[in-house]
Amino acid sequence: MATNVTLENLSSLLADDIKVKVAGIDCDGILRGKVMSKEKFLGIAEKGFGFSSAVFGWDMQDVLYTTDANIAPKDSGYVDFIAVPDLSTFRRIPWEDDIPFFLVRFIQNGQTVSADGRNMLKSICDKLAAENCQGMAGGKRLIHTGIP
Repeated sequence: MATNVTLENLSSLLADDIKVKVAGIDCDGILRGKVMSKEKFLGIAEKGFGFSSAVFGWDMQDVLYTTDANIAPKDSGYVDFIAVPDLSTFRRIPWEDDIPFFLVRFIQNGQTVSADGRNMLKSICDKLAAENCQGMAGGKRLIHTGIP
């Protein structure tokens, strides 16, 4: 596994692969994603791709939440967010033939999606850092890197 994945070394890192798996984390902490061709992934690695906002409108049984969710209202038709791969999350999934895997962060109208747990964690870590503090969970320092 490469320790510093960049747009410049991404193509060589994936040279022997034909597909890539990407996923975001929904409100219930479940990975929601897809497998795409390596060529498509290399084309969207910098600017992202469309990903349905329904990821924050359905529960873990794919049933609509009963409370109104302004982040993904059903009357909007679940417009797409932009899902941008976080290259710092690269790993291979050994039980899936070592397919390359990246987490994504969600963007809407140029802003991070507040319901995205990874964006929430980054926001909390940034606020703590501004106060010269660090968050701890389970005896480990909370670290959130790779999201500008």
